[in-house]
Amino acid sequence: MAVGELEMRDLSHAGVELGGARVTGLPAELALGELLAERIRADVARYNTAPGEVFACLVQPADSVRHRDGHRMRRPRPLDAEPLVAAAREAVARGMLWFRVGGETVTDLDHRVDVDEHDEVLAILRRPVVAEVG
Repeated sequence: MAVGELEMRDLSHAGVELGGARVTGLPAELALGELLAERIRADVARYNTAPGEVFACLVQPADSVRHRDGHRMRRPRPLDAEPLVAAAREAVARGMLWFRVGGETVTDLDHRVDVDEHDEVLAILRRPVVAEVG
């Protein structure tokens, strides 16, 4: 049963805020990898309702340019979330993306997050996560 929501804020390794999103409809507890995937899928679903010039998401499509409000799309079109989810998971595996949950640094996507105990999760990027989205 969906009961909660969390804010996921995106930060650079230097602490500069890059963006973020509120993830809603979450179960009381879930794995960090599930939270990451839900966030990216929600970003893509929101964008796909009216594809435009700027796509706001943790993961950058390869054919876009980083912009202060997200990623400026060279060719606005509907996107597939799964390549973006896969790129984020790969970035975690390579140490290019990690998280802060309740003051704790987390690099394990199986780490359980209790939604009732946390208001936000920080996604910290060593460098931009880029994905080919076809």
